[in-house]
Amino acid sequence: MIHVDGASYCIDPAGGIAAALGKKWTLPLLGILGNQPTSRFSEIVGALEGLGAKALSSRLRELQRLGLVARSVSREAPVKVEYRLTDRGEGLRRALVPFLQWAGTDRPA
Repeated sequence: MIHVDGASYCIDPAGGIAAALGKKWTLPLLGILGNQPTSRFSEIVGALEGLGAKALSSRLRELQRLGLVARSVSREAPVKVEYRLTDRGEGLRRALVPFLQWAGTDRPA
């Protein structure tokens, strides 16, 4: 629990988001997915050097389970799978901006 200005905030009210944010590739993945309306699997792998297909699949499934990422599959041939941030995912991405600003400017000496 965090207490600020007379209000109390649960550290992880959404159950698992804090843990997901602490895992490798989650923050860059949220960035990549939020920079485009939709992204295909191969585009994501290409944008994140060093990220393997197995790790990407795992992270995308976790973010889907948390309601942050949506997966859509076309019915046409060849099948096209695309990923995008949900409104909840976009809200989290925007909420991270002040933290990233703080982290980038307030470094210890």
